[in-house]
This record gives sequence, C-alpha cells and structure tokens, in this order.
Amino acid sequence: MISVRVRLDTYHPKKDDQYPLIFQIIYRRKKKVFFSPYRLPLNCFDKKEERAIDPPHAKSLLFEEINAYIRKTCDGLLQSGKVLQELGKEFSTGDILDLYRSRRGNSYLILYMENLIRTQKEVGHLGTLNTYQSTLNKLLGFTEGDRSLTFDEITVSWVNQFHLYLEKSCATVNTINFYMRILRTVYNRAVKERVAGTDPLSPFREVSIKNIETIKRSIDLKYIKMIRFVDLSRYSKLEEARDLFLFSFYCRGMSFVDMAFLKKENMMGDTLYYVRTKTSRPLQIKIEKPLAALIEKYPSDSEYVLPILDPVKGSVYTQYRSALKRQNTRLKRLSDYLKFPVPLTSYVARHTWATLAKKKGVPVSVISQALGHSSEKITYTYLADLDHTVIDTANRQIIELSA
Repeated sequence: MISVRVRLDTYHPKKDDQYPLIFQIIYRRKKKVFFSPYRLPLNCFDKKEERAIDPPHAKSLLFEEINAYIRKTCDGLLQSGKVLQELGKEFSTGDILDLYRSRRGNSYLILYMENLIRTQKEVGHLGTLNTYQSTLNKLLGFTEGDRSLTFDEITVSWVNQFHLYLEKSCATVNTINFYMRILRTVYNRAVKERVAGTDPLSPFREVSIKNIETIKRSIDLKYIKMIRFVDLSRYSKLEEARDLFLFSFYCRGMSFVDMAFLKKENMMGDTLYYVRTKTSRPLQIKIEKPLAALIEKYPSDSEYVLPILDPVKGSVYTQYRSALKRQNTRLKRLSDYLKFPVPLTSYVARHTWATLAKKKGVPVSVISQALGHSSEKITYTYLADLDHTVIDTANRQIIELSA
C-alpha cells in the first residue's frame, strides 16, 4: 500500500517563522521526503485536512495555488507508485520519487515551456526564445500566475477559454493567432515527445488560427533617400536609430537580432559572414561603400560590430530585448519627424529591401536566399549552388538606387 502524507517540516523552521511544506511517501513502512517550493506559518496549515488555510490578516498568501499544487503532487506521486506496481518489479520509495520527478517536469505545461526556452537560449535561437517567452507571459496572465497547469487540462474547453482571454487582452486578430499558434506548436511538440497528459486529437481543433491580410510594411524609395540624407546631427539618438535602420537595409534586411550579435570576427575582408539566428542558415554579404561607412562611423573596443550590446553590462539577451524596444520607439519618432505615411520599425528595412528588389526585377528565388528564408524549401533546393556574387550584385543595385 502506497500513501502520501502532507506535512510542515517543523524541524527546519525559517527565520520568518514559516516551515517548509513537505510530502512523505510511505511504502512498506519506509518513508521518503519530497520538499515543495512553498513555506507556511503553522497557523496556515490544517494538519487533519492536509491543506493550506487562509487565517485572518493573511490574504497575500496564495492558498488556492498551494492547495492545487498539493492535490496534483499527491496524485502524481501516487500515480508514479501505481506505474511501478504495474511493472511487477521490486521498488522503493526512492524509486517512486525518481519516477515522479522525471515525469513532473514534462507533465506541467509551464515547466515544459520554461525548459524549451532554456534550450533555445543555450543554442542561441533568440527569435524562437522570444516567441515562447511572450506566449508564456500571456499564459501566466491567463492562469493568474498559477504554474500547476498540466497537459491533461488542455482541453477543447480550456483552449476556447484561453482564446476568449486573448480576445479581451490583444488588439488584433493576428496577435491573438500568434499566441494561439505558438501554444499549439508547443502542444504538438509535447505530443510527439509523448509527454504525459497530451492527446494526439488536438484540443485546438475547434479554434480557427488564420491570419487576416495586413498592410504591407514597406516604404517607397523616396523615403529611403529621405532617411539617408536628413540632417539629424542635433538628435544623436535618432541619428543612431537611422544608421541602424540603414545598416539593416544595406545588409539585405538583416534582422535586428543578427545585427546586435554581429561580431568583428564575422568580417573577413570586404565580406560579412554570419548565421541567421532564426533559421540557422549561413549567409554572406559583400560590404558595399555605404555599409562600410556606417561600420567606420561606430568604432569600439567591443567584440561586436555595432553599439548595441556590451558584455560588461550584464546579460546580452536582456540588453538585446531592451535595445530592440528602444530602436522601434526611436524609429517611430523618426517617422513622425519626417511625416512618413508608414511608421518605421526594424522590420520595415527588411520588407522594403525585398519589395524594391522585386520591383527591380530581381528573381524571387534570389530574394528568398538573400533574406535567408528557411520556409522556401523547394526554392532553396533549386538555389543550392547559386553563386553568392549574384546576390551581392542584387544588393549593390538596391543600394545604388538610394544613393
């Protein structure tokens, strides 16, 4: 007979007179203790009912969350013991706890997503990391910070409720669909990994996740020329934002994350070599004169080409997120200053380069490779042996248009 008891560890009180909440796994008169992440005062725990209680003047404690955690932990420990019993082999309380720990990190959606985010950070996929993190933030907003959500709770009804929450908190349909699509991707990945609680019959099956067509984010050539030649000497921050925008444009619409992490070692002679963060696709760009002038304009002792990151100031990823937000804010101010019909963002440079290249008659296949798109699989197969001078020639033509 396997049993689980919930207790406060009164043998190890903390300085604030709170005690660790623990679980005792009992099997064949042997005990194993599992410590929870929670601590409670003695008067906030009901020994008989084995649950947290909310006494007067203690409204700040998350008692509902703690009790949900207690229920799910007890169920998980008992289920792990049941699995071992069904295997018909000898096992101990330590084996029960080991199995529970191995299953727990995957069966909880929040922990599963945090593991994915950690992995993306380790491999340097900052774009994917950003989409996972923003979706996780929305998810935590929906659950009001409750981290005990398990995959078996992700039902059609739950998905519909989350969708309604997004409709109330998001401004556009495409933003709603973005979060729904990322969460669906995470769920499908968990299904492939056979995570406990997932269902191959998708709980997202009744929700439409189809984007509506939006206004294209590109500007005409005359606006590129205005950006290039406007005198911003009195506005140093706007001047820097303008230069970063043009750097992206001259680099065939290089994404801001790739610009931020571009190192001096990526420059060899008159060519930039780098791996696109989003797709891991290697790219190379010939450094034309306007681009070389921008590089020379911002010399530094840092390992990075541009004045965006500084390893001395802490986490470069945190700096990147702040810098991207700051860049888009300044570009918005710049477009207002120049009275542009389309607000400038870091993405406008990329889309504008592609649009102008298409108008210039550059083949779509060349544009696709120039931008480093991974979704164009058939095109990439066709272009496998394309000489990079073709792309460099196309880039030179686009830059010359703005001269």
